[in-house]
Amino acid sequence: MKKANRPQSSSGVALIIVLWAVSLIATAMLGLTAIMQRQLDQDLAALHNARATLVAESGIQMALHPGLLPDDMKIASEQLSSRLSEGWKTGKSRVPVEFTIDTQDMSGEAGKLNMNALLLGDKGFARAVLQNLFSGWEVNLTTASSLIDALIDWVDVDELSTGSNSGTEKNVRNGVFEKVDELKKVVGWAEMEKEAREGSKGVDALKKFTVFGLGKLSLRSAEQDVIEALLGLGQGGAQAFVLARPGQDGVLGTPDDLINPSLMIPTYAGWEERVTSEEEDLWRVTSTGKVGGATRKVVALISRKSNPPQVRARWSDEEAP
Repeated sequence: MKKANRPQSSSGVALIIVLWAVSLIATAMLGLTAIMQRQLDQDLAALHNARATLVAESGIQMALHPGLLPDDMKIASEQLSSRLSEGWKTGKSRVPVEFTIDTQDMSGEAGKLNMNALLLGDKGFARAVLQNLFSGWEVNLTTASSLIDALIDWVDVDELSTGSNSGTEKNVRNGVFEKVDELKKVVGWAEMEKEAREGSKGVDALKKFTVFGLGKLSLRSAEQDVIEALLGLGQGGAQAFVLARPGQDGVLGTPDDLINPSLMIPTYAGWEERVTSEEEDLWRVTSTGKVGGATRKVVALISRKSNPPQVRARWSDEEAP
């Protein structure tokens, strides 16, 4: 399918926003330098950490700009990175600076499988969905079944083990996941993640899930394997839908996107209540700043339907949800 060229105004908007972000960073840098110059030798690491945080925060500020679309973000991030790459002077030396934004996350948070909504609902349904998903990732059946037991035990309120392994009730919340990163603490997650990553599809399992939002899966941005698992389709059952979804211009996330569920045949009644075709609200933006030897990552969930856009949740690499 041939992709249409994006309007020239897109790069123009990105450049304007980049210049604005560079101005913000430069102003902040001057303030930091004035504060810390006297103790430069002792606090060089702290200065680099602070500057790296500011660089990372610049990506969040760019994403909050109402004139910036997800597809523009890649252009803007590349331009900002280029402008910062010359580095900053610290004393007589020049410190290298890097800036990156993970634009893959910006397709929408609702395109990920909501683990809380899934596990708090019908347990049999949750088990079937996760089994389908893990099977498609080439995860061993025993590994998958044990992990699903442990996931259910994490969120249910009782202290009884779902499966035969009593260890699944140790160090659990007995409540909802508050952070995505908590999934890594569940007994059996590491084994599943390793098998999924080493399978032929090389799946990054954590990126498929969320614990934020209303729980309905967005048909606008969800990946094929997630759609197939949730709707009970066999492998390839959502392929025609996903191929048609970008519309005539071949670019996903533009006005001509074709969201046509009739191209799929779900295996159960009421599936419509578990998905949505509406425009998405939450973007997950991951912005990373590197200054010298310091690296700082900031992640934010941004509501794009708010006017202006607003941050609904924010965390750093040291406290990942």
